[in-house]
Amino acid sequence: MDVDKPFAAQFRSTLLELPIDNIFQILQFADPADIFVFGQTCKKFFEVTATRSVWMNALRRVCEINGLFVPSFPYDDMSFSELQRAATFGAAPRFTRRLYKQAANNAVSTVPLAPLSRRIFRPRVTKFSSAATEEPGLLKTVNLVPGGRFLIITTSTLMHLWDLGYDATKLIKPHALASIALPKPDSEPTISILPTEDGTGIEVMVVMFKIGETTTIANYHIFPLDTHPEFLPVSEPHTANMLMRGFLAKPGCGVVHDGREIFVWNTARNLWASWKADKIPDKVFAYRDLIVGVDTKTITLWEMPTPHYETAAASGLEDYLPLLTLSHPFSGGQELDIALTGDWFCSTDTKPSFLSLIGWKGSRRYIARYMMHSFDRRANHNLPGSIPILMDQISMTGAGDHLDYCTEIQPCGGDALALWTSQESPAVIEVSISPLPTEKKNEGPPIKTVRLFESRGDRPDDFEFSICPITGRLCTMTGQGNEIIVLDFLIPSWKDEY
Repeated sequence: MDVDKPFAAQFRSTLLELPIDNIFQILQFADPADIFVFGQTCKKFFEVTATRSVWMNALRRVCEINGLFVPSFPYDDMSFSELQRAATFGAAPRFTRRLYKQAANNAVSTVPLAPLSRRIFRPRVTKFSSAATEEPGLLKTVNLVPGGRFLIITTSTLMHLWDLGYDATKLIKPHALASIALPKPDSEPTISILPTEDGTGIEVMVVMFKIGETTTIANYHIFPLDTHPEFLPVSEPHTANMLMRGFLAKPGCGVVHDGREIFVWNTARNLWASWKADKIPDKVFAYRDLIVGVDTKTITLWEMPTPHYETAAASGLEDYLPLLTLSHPFSGGQELDIALTGDWFCSTDTKPSFLSLIGWKGSRRYIARYMMHSFDRRANHNLPGSIPILMDQISMTGAGDHLDYCTEIQPCGGDALALWTSQESPAVIEVSISPLPTEKKNEGPPIKTVRLFESRGDRPDDFEFSICPITGRLCTMTGQGNEIIVLDFLIPSWKDEY
């Protein structure tokens, strides 16, 4: 080392002497904002960062870190500026910055956040589809695949996969990529989605029920980038006499429950395992190899059993005991709202999973936020590999206390977004935002609430909505309940964000 030469100058000289291949390897692990700043330091580094491969790798890393569906972005077809813009969506989430700015300007926001674009379309089936002759049915559910490009829609008779495009300034294609008739028409379907094991497709579980009739459960795979995508049945639809609710726990594995009975279903091999909980859980979800049930007094954790029975009716496990039972802050038995991180994120290890309980303590409404925490089981094999840790409790006074139903929690960068609506007319969608809990506290940070949407007409009977916070896209229904509204909240310029 030259002692007469300043250290900064020596470091800069050493960095400039690095081979280009080494710089490319370093940038594979860099944040997109850092790549941009790095490229402003000198001409050599600007030329390095002005290559498509750098930003393609940055976008893939953003997808991996945020649990996004990788095929959402057509890397080879995107321009250089489109790659840069898409990579900066999730690196330092721009949507949350807009929300905080809006909340700072409006203490109690009643004016919806202005979207960049507002697009409306009515689900139509291409004439070449096998479902072209089916009745269109009434809209029931909308589910954005994380990444924001693909949308899965169900009506009372059909299921569609739609390509909304990754660019908010372009028109939406007039027909679905794929459509299929549901096995139980004129039903009330609910769906759960996960990435397939190879990450190139989507697995969909559809639970269809009618009051007073049997429940039908069906599983499908679909690969959106195929030349002619289609919904491929994973197994024969299952029919049960119970009014079941269900979701996908991980690729190839579903969980359905009715009352005290909880079933684990290997969808590929059509094998079952089941047991009875001591109490009827209000909510059931899966995290890694755990099944978690929440009721008005406790949170109960079971190890997910391996299904090996050929029928659900004969799959009962005798004396199947929980690994752990915990009480929660609202254990007085009053009614709770329970919001979870979506099935997609619970099935991956890329983002923390959250459980929020919304209840009352006296005259004040609180959110108790839990984070699923994993630890080494080698010290004690009788304990679960993950447990919900109560991180903090947040008073809702003055922020969102006028809303009565929290639908889902989604992590976005270093923040947690909770989606809210009201069961009254008109249809309103608001999002509350607060920093992710990183340490246990008695009182959490104040939440900021921003209105995203308010309908101009009556509330649809089945008012559904779905959001991808990383890309700032929200999908919901019109007041008539027969058209889809797509709202995009991110501006197209990316350099202005830094």
